[in-house]
Amino acid sequence: MKTVIKLTLITILFFMSFQSYAQVADSTYYKRLFYTCKAWGYVKYYHTEVAKGNVNWDDALLDALDAIKNAPDNASFNTTLMEMLNKAGDMETSSADLPSIPDSLNNNKDYTWIENPIFSTSVKENLNAIKIKFRPQDHFYVNQPWVGGNPTFKNDNAYSSNTEELNEKTKILAIFRYWNIIHYFFPYKDIMDQHWDASLTEFIPQIIETSTLLDYTLTFKRFTTKINDSHAFFTAPVYDYWKGRAYPPFLVRFIENEMVITQVLPNVNEIKVGDIIKKWNGEDINLLRDSLRKYAHGSNDVIIERELNSIIMSGDFVPFTITVDNGTTIDEESLTRNSTNFAKLNTNTNPAWSKVTLEQNCTIGIVDMGKLKEEEVRSMFNDLGETKAIIFDIRNYPNGTLWEIVNYIYRTPINIANFTTPDITYPGRLVWQSEIIGNGTSKPYSGKIILLFDERTQSHAEYTVMGLEQFPHAIKIGSTTAGADGNVSRISLPGQIFTYGTFLGTYYPDYTPTQRVGIIPDFEVHPTIAGIREGRDELMEFALNTITNCNIVNGLEQNNFDTNFKLYPNPTSGEVYYDLGNVESSIFEIFDTQGRKIKTVNINSSTGKIDISELRTGAYFIKIIGDKNVQIRLIIEE
Repeated sequence: MKTVIKLTLITILFFMSFQSYAQVADSTYYKRLFYTCKAWGYVKYYHTEVAKGNVNWDDALLDALDAIKNAPDNASFNTTLMEMLNKAGDMETSSADLPSIPDSLNNNKDYTWIENPIFSTSVKENLNAIKIKFRPQDHFYVNQPWVGGNPTFKNDNAYSSNTEELNEKTKILAIFRYWNIIHYFFPYKDIMDQHWDASLTEFIPQIIETSTLLDYTLTFKRFTTKINDSHAFFTAPVYDYWKGRAYPPFLVRFIENEMVITQVLPNVNEIKVGDIIKKWNGEDINLLRDSLRKYAHGSNDVIIERELNSIIMSGDFVPFTITVDNGTTIDEESLTRNSTNFAKLNTNTNPAWSKVTLEQNCTIGIVDMGKLKEEEVRSMFNDLGETKAIIFDIRNYPNGTLWEIVNYIYRTPINIANFTTPDITYPGRLVWQSEIIGNGTSKPYSGKIILLFDERTQSHAEYTVMGLEQFPHAIKIGSTTAGADGNVSRISLPGQIFTYGTFLGTYYPDYTPTQRVGIIPDFEVHPTIAGIREGRDELMEFALNTITNCNIVNGLEQNNFDTNFKLYPNPTSGEVYYDLGNVESSIFEIFDTQGRKIKTVNINSSTGKIDISELRTGAYFIKIIGDKNVQIRLIIEE
C-alpha cells in the first residue's frame, strides 16, 4: 500500500513539474513572440528593401517561427532572429534630413523596446541601424487612394484560399500584421481603452491556443474590438456563418436600457412595435447581451449596444422564440428568420424631401438625407429655397450630397474639418491637413436649419452634420452619434478575415475631436418606449415644435401640453384616438407631406377620437393647436 501511495505521489509531482515547466516555456515563447512582432513590423515598414517589395517579409517570418518556438535558450532565439533580419538585406542610406515629429503626431515615439534584454547586442545594433538610416520612402505594402487620403494595405497577401491549412504560424502572422498596421497607421491609438502593447500581450496566447477555425476567428474578432472603433467591421465566412445569414421580420433599437421592437413587417401579428424583448430562445436577454458583449465593436457604449442588437438579430433559417413585454402582458412568440426580411424592413419609401405648412402659413422643408441623391439637390433647393426652415434628417447614411448642399447655403467655401493623416512614407507619423469644401454662392439659403441625428448617424453622416452645423444658428437635435468620422481602410488577414478601421483622424476646425465623442447636440432628445408604442417620432416632433411663427425657439420651453399627451394608435386605420391630458379644448389640423391642409377638427374634450377614414394610405402631420402653443405629430394611415 505504501509503495502504491509513493508511486502515486511521484506521478503527481512529475505532472505538476511538467505542467509548471510547460507554463514557463509558454510564457517564454509568448514573450519572444511579443518582441519578434515589434521587430518584424519595424523592419517591414522601415527597411528600404522590404519597402520596395523586394523581400517577401511574410515568408521571412513564417520560415523563422519554428526555430523561435523551439529555441532552447535566448542565444538560439537571437540567432534565429538575426537570420530573419538579415533576409531584409542591406539597407540603403540617405543624406537627407529626417523630419522631426511632435509626440502628439507620432504613433511610434517609443523605441525603448529595442533595448530590452531579450535582444542580443547584434540584434539591437541591427534594429538601431535601421532607425539611423531610415528616411521617408514610398512603400510597397502601404498605399493611398488619393494624395492625403487614408492608407490602404492592398498588397498584403490575404491568404484567402487556404483556410483549411490555417496553422499556428499563419495565426501568428495574422496577429503581427494586424497589430503593426494599427500601431503605425491607426490615428486614434492614443485613445484606446487599453494600451495597444497590452492587447498584444493578451491576445498572442489566446489566438495561438485556439483549436478550430471558428475559435480562431471569434478570438480574432475580440482582438479587433480593442481598437474601440465603430468602423472595426469584421467579416469572414466562418464568422458570418456563426453569426447567421437570416434576419427576423422586425427591427429593434436599444431604448431606455431595453431591446425594443421599432418596426414590424406587415402580416406579422405575433408582435408589435413597442414590445420589449425579455428573452431570446428562453435566455434572459440581458444575460445573452452580456455573453456576446466581447464580440461587439464600437467607439462608445451606444454603438456597442447597437452592435449587440445586430449580432442577436442575425441567425439561422430556423424558428426562434422571443418573450416580449407589451406593457400589459408578457408573452412568448415563435417567429422565423429569412434572407429577405432585412431588405424589406430597410426599404425607404419616404420622399427625398417634402414641404409642410405650419401655423400662419409658415412653410418648412423636411429632407431625408438617406434618400436624397446628389443630382436632386438643385431641385430640392428650387422647391425649398423660400421656406423658413429646413429640417435635415441625418438618422441614416447620406448619399454624398454634402458637397453639393454647401454650395446653396454658404457665401464662401468652409473649413469643414482638420485631419490627422497617416504619412505612408513615414510609418507612425501623422500629418495635419485642413479640408475646405464648397464654392460659395451670392444667394445662400436664408431660412433656418435644423439637424436630426442619433446612434445611426455614423461616418459620412457625422461628417455631413459637421458640414451643415456651421450654418448660422443651426440647431442640432438628437443623441450620441457613432463617434467614427474618418475614412475606412480594410485589412486582409489569414483565415479569410477582412477587418476594418478608421484611418483618417477627423477633428473640427478648432481641433475638437470627434472619434469616440461623436456629434454633440444642442438639445439632447431620446426616443422613449412610450413614444415608440404610440408610433411617435419624438425627434421630429421636437424639431417641428421648435418652430413657432417661423421663429426657432427652445422647444423645451414651448410645450404646455401634459406630458401624458397621446395620439394613438400609430400607424392607424380609419380613426385616431387622442388624450390631451390637462388641455380640454384644441383644434386639430391635418396636413399631407406636401403641406396641403386636408382637414380641420375642433376638439372640446381632453379625450376622444377623430375619423380619418377619408385619408389615403400614407404619412400625415397633425397640428394640435392649444390655448398657448402648437404641437405637431406625425401619423401613418394604413
